[in-house]
Amino acid sequence: MSLESSRPLSFRRACLVDAAALAALAEQTFVDTYSEQNDPEQIRTHCAKNFGIAQQSAEICDPKYAVILAFIGEALVGFAQVVKNPPPDSIAAERAVALYRYYVSKAWHGKGIAQALLLEVEAAAREFGANQIWLGMWEHNARALAYYQKVGFQHVGWMDYQFGDIVERDYVLLKSI
Repeated sequence: MSLESSRPLSFRRACLVDAAALAALAEQTFVDTYSEQNDPEQIRTHCAKNFGIAQQSAEICDPKYAVILAFIGEALVGFAQVVKNPPPDSIAAERAVALYRYYVSKAWHGKGIAQALLLEVEAAAREFGANQIWLGMWEHNARALAYYQKVGFQHVGWMDYQFGDIVERDYVLLKSI
């Protein structure tokens, strides 16, 4: 897929040399998505715990993870993590995998990257033997909820998510593939 003839959209699985770039993009997209509605200290703490180079390296090397990177030309603009993780109790599925992280750089929103990345996510899920994808999504992220519903995810339950000192409520969404 190409958004512009001189800057093609491409995807590949992450490897260890990508850990630093992935950590930077993961932190930036998280800050862009959640900083307006959350305490800055909670954001910093969460990012330090979840998006460092060591954490990204561990996830890239973990065979339960498929870490997919999206590029425009040579620029890393998005990523997704598909994880062989058991679903919460609200999902009665034996062959579901988690969509753990799924972000596109803010500058590239609305350009079709997320939809193309979702096709890569679905392919990775099938490689894991799954026929469904589940995810947890913060109840106050209306933009994400609208997108997920548009691409076929359905609300099937709720789960708690520990965000710093706060326990937040997340939608549990499910999509058959």
